[in-house]
Amino acid sequence: MKQPKHTLAVSLDDWPQWHRGIRQYAVWCLPVNDPQWLAFIDQAQTQLSPWLHPGYARQPHITLFAAGLVDKNHYSADMQAAQIQSLELYSLSPVLLTASCLSTFSTAPWLGIEDVNNQLESLRSLISKGVAEDSPAQQYQPHITLGFYRDSYPLADLTQRFEQLQQLAAKLPTLEITELHLCYYNTQEIQGPLLIQHAITLNPEEDTTSAGTQLQQPL
Repeated sequence: MKQPKHTLAVSLDDWPQWHRGIRQYAVWCLPVNDPQWLAFIDQAQTQLSPWLHPGYARQPHITLFAAGLVDKNHYSADMQAAQIQSLELYSLSPVLLTASCLSTFSTAPWLGIEDVNNQLESLRSLISKGVAEDSPAQQYQPHITLGFYRDSYPLADLTQRFEQLQQLAAKLPTLEITELHLCYYNTQEIQGPLLIQHAITLNPEEDTTSAGTQLQQPL
């Protein structure tokens, strides 16, 4: 993926032309809870803090599928139920991932994810049955977002930090993810937390309908 030469400043202002008054946006994602990975993400965010907005509160996660604005005309309750039903028809195995490159979009730095067994594409295929993804990218790039840029900077200014972090990322163990979450976030808080609406256990030996005890809890 080609990197931009300069970053773009991300405005934290409200974007009513996007959300049109709809308060929540839905995403399917994989939570990152491994202690070594969390420690690396915290270190990376600290190292990159001179270029990032403070107060990034979104929990470490890998976005799997952008479902859309939550209302009857965009991402409706029926669409949500159809996706959940599609996923719960299968005994889904834990997902095994490794860290790849440190890179950046024009608006945000990220840690790339290597999906050696192509499990993410299989999950995306199940989720998308009968429900189109909201504004999908041309090519799905699994990653962990590290924050948003607060100004425009030459990318060369960040190169040394990326190289240092890349060496640390290479030492991360294989990441095992055992849950898939449907989450909402407040459309007026671009850096705000994710709230779990439904959780599916990625383990054929476990109950795959564990959402009841986790509804509306921070990821």
